[in-house]
Amino acid sequence: MIRVIKFRGKDIETGEWLYGNLQVPSKEGVPYFMWNKDHFQREVDPETIGQFIGLYDKNHNEIYEGDILSFGWFEDEPSLLEVRFVRGVFAFLWDGDLDNECTTNAPTHEWATVVGNIHDNPDML
Repeated sequence: MIRVIKFRGKDIETGEWLYGNLQVPSKEGVPYFMWNKDHFQREVDPETIGQFIGLYDKNHNEIYEGDILSFGWFEDEPSLLEVRFVRGVFAFLWDGDLDNECTTNAPTHEWATVVGNIHDNPDML
């Protein structure tokens, strides 16, 4: 299986999410860039950049660093997890707590649904 490496980040001017290759600055103070659907190089907010973790949710949506996942056996009591890169691996965090994490080797396509992200939905967790 080929590992897909791609990123997303928010366009500084439009707030639109851009997906694909990331141009990392060669020195401090130089902006990060991605390309929009019209193939124009756009500056992205470095705080919003997240990498695709190589997993999908139940609806076959790609899961990115910074996403918020919902899971639960009872629809009236779903639990929420944050996807974050921690200690050299992607991990799921309950309540953003680094002491309450598990690595992302679980079959997310069977139990997880992307319901938002920490940038567009900061109050969700």
